[in-house]
Amino acid sequence: MHRMYFDLNEVDEDGRVNLGIPGAVRDIELIGTELRDGLRVLLYSDEGQEMEAALQYDDAYKHWMAQPIPETLRDTE
Repeated sequence: MHRMYFDLNEVDEDGRVNLGIPGAVRDIELIGTELRDGLRVLLYSDEGQEMEAALQYDDAYKHWMAQPIPETLRDTE
């Protein structure tokens, strides 16, 4: 499962995580052409949290968003 950086402060009104931030963009660039709507990824944060999410490309934002799967949230530290 691909890993992508996330920040819980970067959540839109629909509860999706904004992946247009520098750490996430770096991870997205490393993955490249494998990205697609619905792809399950593992989000990780600087605060030692991880959770699974499904990718969604947002035409309005012109970048990837991630729909978290809340029951997968866990602390890694």
